[in-house]
This record gives sequence, structure tokens and C-alpha cells, in this order.
Amino acid sequence: MTELIYLARYFQVVPPIPRLMIGSFVVLTLAGGLVTLVTAHDHAAAAVPIVVLQAFSASTGFAVPARRGYYDLLLARGATPARIAIVQWVVAVSPGLLSWAILGAVHAVLDVGENPLLRSGTAIAFLLASTVPWAINVALPRFSSAIGWLLLICLASTGGVIWPDTMDEVIIPVGLVGNSLVDRPDVIIAAVLLSTLSMAAALGWVRGAEIRLEAAQ
Repeated sequence: MTELIYLARYFQVVPPIPRLMIGSFVVLTLAGGLVTLVTAHDHAAAAVPIVVLQAFSASTGFAVPARRGYYDLLLARGATPARIAIVQWVVAVSPGLLSWAILGAVHAVLDVGENPLLRSGTAIAFLLASTVPWAINVALPRFSSAIGWLLLICLASTGGVIWPDTMDEVIIPVGLVGNSLVDRPDVIIAAVLLSTLSMAAALGWVRGAEIRLEAAQ
């Protein structure tokens, strides 16, 4: 437990995401909460930009900072690369999850009907945005997987890529925000499998990869 607390404090001093991005989460949360407060209506759409920003927040990359020596102090204290990676991921996705929780709480306090931010579709959207980009980006430079995701969405919207409906909803999870998936167990199963397998593969890569320091420029 002491080691985990030290890792968390380390990433507070050396955050895995830019402070400007944390500020962006704050702005989006305030804007979404204000809209919900003023209109007192079903505003699941307020969470959509947070899901998109969450994908970028999760796309931190692990190998590139490791090659630059960012984690040498942690490794010297005996922390394993996998444990460092897990804490880095938790810290990176925490602002987005906190924004989601705050918006959900605002809607619950207003009590204007069923809370769209607590529906299964919204939860699945945040699950995918919080895990898959991080897993894909583990060996890549920051934001690479999120940028690739946006390009994939653009191709799909123009008809350049065609896949089954289930894959469409999993690959483009923003469309799930505010929806209930009670009648779509296929989407839930596909999303959970994709999230679990991608994270497992990424952590397996971290455990087995030989990451060498970059030569000084």
C-alpha cells in the first residue's frame, strides 16, 4: 500500500497528462453542469465531449516516457513496470471519470427524471474510452491512438470503412452515451471483452518489453 501511495504522489508531481487537459475537463464539467442546471432536462449530450477528451487523456503512452527516464526513480525503488503502468493509467483517466461522476450527481440532485449519465450505454462509453486508447497507445507517442480513433470515425462516417452494427457501437462509443443497453447484450459483451483483452495485452507487453533509455541528444 505504501508503494502505491508513493506512485500516486509521484504522478501528482509528474502528471501523465498535461495540466491544460485537466483544465479542459474542469471547463467541460462546469459547462455541462450549468446547462443541466439551467434547463433541468435530459442532457446526456453534455458527457459526449468528456468521453472524447477521455480518449485523449487515456492515450498517455508508457514506453516513450520510460525511454526518457521518467520512471527511473520508481524502478530504482523496486516498483515493477506493470505496477507503474497501472498507476499511471489510473491517474490519467481519473479526471474524466470524476467529471462524469460530477455531472451525474448534478443531474441526480435536480431529480428531473431518469439519469441518462447512469445508463449502461454511458458507462460502456466511458469504459471503452478509458481503457482501449491507453492499451493501444502503450508503446506509442502520446495521443497517437486517440488521433487514429478520430481518423477511423471520419472514415466510417464517409463510408470508407464498413463493419457490423455491434462493432460500430463499440468502435464509436460516443453514440452510446445516454442510451440503455438492456436489450443489446451483444454490445456489452463485445465492449467488455475488447476492454479486458486490450488491457491484458498491454500489461503483458509492459511486463515483457525491454525498454532502453534513449541516448542524450
